[in-house]
Amino acid sequence: MVRYFLFLIYGWLLFPFAFTGLKIWSLFNEKVRKGLSGRKELFERLKEFNNNEKVILFHCVSYGEVLQAKPIAQRIKEKYPEIKTAVSFISPSGYDNLKESPEFDFKTYLPIDKYSYAYRFFSILRPHLWIIVKHDVWPNHVKACSDLNIPIVLIDANLPPTSKRLMPVARSFYRSLYRDFELVLPVSDDDAGRFLKIFPFRDKIVTAGDTRYDQVYSSAQTARDKEVQKLPFFQDKKVFVGGSVWKEDLQHILPALPRIMNEDKSLYVILVPHEIDNEQMSFLGGELKKLNLPFCKYTEIGEVPTERILIIDCIGLLAATYKYGYAAYVGGSFSTGVHNVMEPAIFKNPVLFGPRHANSFEALEMVKRGGAFSITNSDDFYKYASDLINDAPKRDKAGETAEAVVLENLGASDRIMVHIEKYI
Repeated sequence: MVRYFLFLIYGWLLFPFAFTGLKIWSLFNEKVRKGLSGRKELFERLKEFNNNEKVILFHCVSYGEVLQAKPIAQRIKEKYPEIKTAVSFISPSGYDNLKESPEFDFKTYLPIDKYSYAYRFFSILRPHLWIIVKHDVWPNHVKACSDLNIPIVLIDANLPPTSKRLMPVARSFYRSLYRDFELVLPVSDDDAGRFLKIFPFRDKIVTAGDTRYDQVYSSAQTARDKEVQKLPFFQDKKVFVGGSVWKEDLQHILPALPRIMNEDKSLYVILVPHEIDNEQMSFLGGELKKLNLPFCKYTEIGEVPTERILIIDCIGLLAATYKYGYAAYVGGSFSTGVHNVMEPAIFKNPVLFGPRHANSFEALEMVKRGGAFSITNSDDFYKYASDLINDAPKRDKAGETAEAVVLENLGASDRIMVHIEKYI
């Protein structure tokens, strides 16, 4: 009874209110507007794709989760070539960034979380299994899936101690929601213990690890064998990489750069903004000019950069850029939370990031073991960055430690496959 009451409150009060707010927000936000317009022919495209073939559906909130899904989708394709794989998204950030990929046969938006839309979506697609990556769980889609007897599995599941899902009122709602899951596969035993509070089925919770380690390792192997145009210039040079940097990160990184680069004239800096839109490019360029730091852009240079600071102003090069890194800073940790620290670590880059990194088990582990360092201001950044750049033995030891954290956590994809094969 409590379950149906909670769903009634969500379906008739909370969601309509949130969706109305979303439509209003779309008038002022191009990304939101694009996401809503992208759903206009959603069901027609579904009908064109699904010809009564066996389908496994992955759901990813953004492109980062796609990378986590890829190792599983790849194993499914290799072992069951007759199965089609599809991937769904909520926002354009994931949908647009996924280009042609051998792991997936089809990409689609997930309809808005209205029960009638969700039921129609799953009725047309009829996946044999719905695999949700990490945490993007939508109540009416879960209910529609359950009503259609489609099993749901949550992989790479994480539940931080500070998660709102664990708050008293929210806990009751999520306990009602998660009960429709066949299996929850957390990334760690600590996450598994917390999931028991909202998914009290110990036999359906199995710690399997995080597929990101496998994906990062696989991508690194590819990057080692493939040269990216213009970047080979940095081979065997001392290069500091600032990856996925936001405005909030740049405010702490940039003021220290003149001093660091003056102290070591052989140092190059490559900056890769989190977003490469005009606003971000203008901000970054303007700040560098204020500091009298000459720079060049990747899309505007020949085979040799004309300045010691290079801005990567196109997507898809970040992982390959880390290959040339001597040390790295990973952004997001002065705003929403640190991005992927494994990408530089697998290339033996010691890693710097800001204070908001509790969302990343591997970041915490690297800090604990001395492979990464957390900063809170520009002075911290100067201290750690210059130390790593000027002290090669310390840099090498930290880089090897960071790499070890990744290597020790490989194998999640194979463990997950063991658990989901019974549904395939």
